[in-house]
Amino acid sequence: MKTRTIGLWAVIGIVVLLLLLTAVGFAKPDAKGREITTTKELEGCVLAGVASASLPEENSEILFETILGTKLSGYRTVETIDALLYELRSGRADAICCPDVTAKYLLRTEKGLVRLTAPEDTSNGAEGGGRLSFAMALRKDATDLCAELDAAISELEDEGILKALAVAYVDADVPMELYETKEASRKKTLYVGVTGTVPPVDRFDADGVPCGFSVAFLEELEKRTGYRYEPVPIAIEDSFTVLNSGKVDLLFAYGTGKNTTPGEKEYLVTKGYYTMQEYAYLTLE
Repeated sequence: MKTRTIGLWAVIGIVVLLLLLTAVGFAKPDAKGREITTTKELEGCVLAGVASASLPEENSEILFETILGTKLSGYRTVETIDALLYELRSGRADAICCPDVTAKYLLRTEKGLVRLTAPEDTSNGAEGGGRLSFAMALRKDATDLCAELDAAISELEDEGILKALAVAYVDADVPMELYETKEASRKKTLYVGVTGTVPPVDRFDADGVPCGFSVAFLEELEKRTGYRYEPVPIAIEDSFTVLNSGKVDLLFAYGTGKNTTPGEKEYLVTKGYYTMQEYAYLTLE
């Protein structure tokens, strides 16, 4: 009887110890059980990101391994920001990557996230200027429209309006919301594909309605061009298919830069309207 009692207390002690260890809160451990605080510790980990409209998943993995100088055990792509956060919180990914502007937004609006310390991104060239500029993509036959949009974007930049829009709708602790107004217009309507995958630059509200910077920016373009612009929610992976089929006339948030070289110029790209300096990497606290 005494031996049984000792054995029972030993089992209870082990169970209590396991519960205590489980309850201890540290930074998000990776697949090997290590604490992750820097991108160097992503060696052998799974990274997740929003799918690219023009870069296959396997190429994205190579890109981030090159930027980070580390070997991942896998790279997962998803179509939405909500799905990206699920990958992290469910443990399917050890960390997530996104544009720096989106990382700052998520750190302000989502609980339990922390940004990993990363080495300086030196892949932008000696002159710097940011890794990517967000611009709009058009079909390759829309040269006149592209020129008109370039002129309007330059005007917005020269007048300081682009910067003002960024301050109010992107950089603010609580970015302003603005929704499209359905006022009658004699202008020809151009349909703009928005994916909501680069908040707060390209952002949807809780009901999946485009709002904020994209709407404000398109309204400013309308004042300076002969068109009315209507945002149309689309899936990121279908964006160029939707563009080439004529279902939309423009894609809103296409990242382009010195390292972006579309093979056969299958589409046109406007001047950039917002610059992303680097990718950022987030994990759980």
